[in-house]
Amino acid sequence: MIHIKPTFAVPLLAAALLSVDAAAQGRIVRLPERDRPLTGTPAPVYSIGRADGAAHEAFGIVAGVAFDASDNLYVLDRQSAHVLVYDRAGRFVRQIGKKGEGPGELMMPLQLAIGGDGTVIVSDLGRRGYSLFRPDGTFLRNVVMEGYMPGLGGGALGWHPRGGAVAPVREPMGPPRPGSSTTTQNVMPLLYQPLAGGEPTRLYEIPQPIRVEQQSSGSNQVQVRMSPPPMFSPPVLFGVIPSGQMALSFTTGYTVRILDASGQTVRYLQRPMRTRLTTEADRERGRELQREGIASGRNAIRVQIGGGGGGPAPREPSRQEIERRLGEIGFADTIPALRGLRVAPSGKLWVERTGRVVGEPGPIDLVTPEGQYLGTITGTTLPDAISRNGLAAYIERDDDDVERVVVRRLPEGWR
Repeated sequence: MIHIKPTFAVPLLAAALLSVDAAAQGRIVRLPERDRPLTGTPAPVYSIGRADGAAHEAFGIVAGVAFDASDNLYVLDRQSAHVLVYDRAGRFVRQIGKKGEGPGELMMPLQLAIGGDGTVIVSDLGRRGYSLFRPDGTFLRNVVMEGYMPGLGGGALGWHPRGGAVAPVREPMGPPRPGSSTTTQNVMPLLYQPLAGGEPTRLYEIPQPIRVEQQSSGSNQVQVRMSPPPMFSPPVLFGVIPSGQMALSFTTGYTVRILDASGQTVRYLQRPMRTRLTTEADRERGRELQREGIASGRNAIRVQIGGGGGGPAPREPSRQEIERRLGEIGFADTIPALRGLRVAPSGKLWVERTGRVVGEPGPIDLVTPEGQYLGTITGTTLPDAISRNGLAAYIERDDDDVERVVVRRLPEGWR
């Protein structure tokens, strides 16, 4: 069982060393300290997802959403192991893939991206790679990354104009063997995988210590458990910029690295935002959020190595099991400055700061990759996907806890 939390650790010393090194090389772009509010409100366009709807209207666990160049919306349902496609008015168009182990079937899909040519890219942990489909849903091929674990690295899956997929991924686990073993992974690679096939390229080494335990009964099936870093550790935030550059953040302070196509840092975008100490109210709120995630199954994935496949946990965890897991959670001493990052097709960076209350949305800064501060949005959540024509998709849950995707049109000044 792998328990996933969108929080990852990094030594606090790394932030200090970063500032010293960057200042010495003159590559820091300092954003203004005071916010400049951006006005406007996203206008509703359509909403998809209800408990009593048809098969294409009911979602299990929405793992990702994306738009293509024509504003068609793609929704990846992790639980049902398929992608559903809707046109710009919200009408159902087609289903791509289905659960299974055959060609064109998905075993354990976790992330979704749309290529510049319309190729549908799904990271499939069960296949240790990517499943590729044409825009009409025709299966193209599977691209396997030997031993890597795509979809578990935090951050986003992005299509790169060089013709590949880029994402933080987990390191190779090693071959299954009888008994049990425990290892510590100190870094997590940012990996570029050519979609035509071939060896992946490690673009950046993200400091990410994590404890990995493997247990085997002697067969070819292995149970893997990842013990995450303390909650409230800095999240890994990542996105591909249309120019081929990339945005990456993984430290406690407000710092976004801009990488070139080879993974070299070209500049740092920073704002003088103070982090705050973690309080007991923060810890209790964190436990509450984890309790909800564990009980719903959204925070757990069952992985079967060697025997193929896997999927959501086959049973609901007991109350005792949930409380045991909560008791294993540690907490970082400080709350990180940043909570989310999205890259719009225009190239603008949407950088979400941590809200006043843990788990609630914070202010969103709009910044260019060159470091021009455009303003700050408040009173709305960070979109899960943005289209080139100004649509934004939000993964939400209604008052009955039913998952849905809401599409809204962004104000002109936000695009």
